[in-house]
Amino acid sequence: MARRAEVIATRSAIVLVGFSLALGFAINAFGAPRAQGVLEIHIKDHRDAIGDFAKLNIVIDKISLSPKAGLKFWQTGWQDLAAGPDSIDLTRYVGKTTARIYRGTIDAGGFEAFHLKIKRMDGILKKDQRGAAIKNLVSAVKLSFEVRPGGATLLIIDLRVSDFTDHPPRGYELGLQGYEVFTNGKLTAQIPPG
Repeated sequence: MARRAEVIATRSAIVLVGFSLALGFAINAFGAPRAQGVLEIHIKDHRDAIGDFAKLNIVIDKISLSPKAGLKFWQTGWQDLAAGPDSIDLTRYVGKTTARIYRGTIDAGGFEAFHLKIKRMDGILKKDQRGAAIKNLVSAVKLSFEVRPGGATLLIIDLRVSDFTDHPPRGYELGLQGYEVFTNGKLTAQIPPG
């Protein structure tokens, strides 16, 4: 009988130690501050049909990022970043000139996609100073990139306005031309390849 009580006490002690270790690990995992890095996002236009416009103002609703699931698969989902409320005249950002739409410190980690969500677009054509409807074809893009702890990541999104007015009922359309990713100042990804 004493032996049985001793076995039960030993097992109880092991369970208690195991529970304490698991609880300590969970508190450290969820309570400890995560390492952070800087993420900066810019946009520009790829000089296709942007020359038809005297002005092409766009307002970004938000930028969404899809984190890599990894070991924390239960935390998958899109992370939204608030863009500035200002309208951006895309005709001013062609070629190498870019407009910053986001800069902030976020939790370091890997990402597998981004989505630039546009709230509104207003275009004025050069030839007759009239408004032009522009269809938004910008959607989520699969892109593997990383924000490193203490590092800086720059994502440049290259948009393209295309003219399909000679193919009714299509007109002007805004889509994605490509992107560039710089990690700590070094080019790490580019579509189309340069």
